[in-house]
Amino acid sequence: MHAPTLPRARTVVVETLPPPARLYGRALPGLFRRGHAPQLPAIRLVRPDVKLDPEAIGRYARVCGFIPEQGVPLTFPHVLAFPLHLMMLTDPSFPWSALGVVHLSNRVHLRRPLMAGQALRIEVECGPLMPHQKGQAFTLHTRIFRRGEAVWDGDSVYLKRGARSASAPDAPDAVAAVARPLLAREARWQLPPQLGRDYAKASGDFNPIHLHMLTAKAFGFPRAIAHGMWTLARTLAALHPVKALAAGHAHGDFKTPLYLPGEATLWSAAPSSVARDFEVRDIAGDVPHLRGHFEWELP
Repeated sequence: MHAPTLPRARTVVVETLPPPARLYGRALPGLFRRGHAPQLPAIRLVRPDVKLDPEAIGRYARVCGFIPEQGVPLTFPHVLAFPLHLMMLTDPSFPWSALGVVHLSNRVHLRRPLMAGQALRIEVECGPLMPHQKGQAFTLHTRIFRRGEAVWDGDSVYLKRGARSASAPDAPDAVAAVARPLLAREARWQLPPQLGRDYAKASGDFNPIHLHMLTAKAFGFPRAIAHGMWTLARTLAALHPVKALAAGHAHGDFKTPLYLPGEATLWSAAPSSVARDFEVRDIAGDVPHLRGHFEWELP
């Protein structure tokens, strides 16, 4: 059976971004929205001229652990696209609140090297709804171009919890079954209580579950939790060669919350000289917070 398709997307060019506070304010009323026949917005949001700002790259790199020799961080273009993600999730036609969806996984793909100062075109649109064992899932697709050439793309998969679907039974975790026994502990990280706020300032992701204990408790968490995209970026920074990449691909599945303040351990294995399987686990090495794969090409 093929997944349902969306109507042809209408392109909306975004010349000026609304401030994050306005978008998160727009998300709050959606907490009470109860759509019976959800449809995702059939729009393509476009930022036609976005500069790779060296100061913004530097702030992001410092929070995530990248060093200058590694060039533009592999995950940094996600930050450039995130305002469009938030606009999509808070659009009046979106069936749920942005604060009510769960980030399941993320894939990023660098096709051509990026350098500070370059101008990019960023496009974001929704994929179709997909059955999931815990509700309904969907993907936000990001495509980034430089002078008409595709240079980076990413897929962010989200879940709206709801009724279980008989067409989506639980699937075995192939990574856990095959790769986990081969992983070796690489590092131990201490995560300070302000990490969520620091990453929010560098990324523009001010979701309240990441900022303070009180705002996290309002959404059912005992403490603030680290951004999943910080955890993925911190992992890639630790495993990244000490030079800029010609191309790279990484995906990560977000497993369990990583609470702040807290500690975590990085585990990895090398299936080849240019690839790493990885997990971020709790301090005991038993509970996975993130699981994924990273591979690259050097110039």
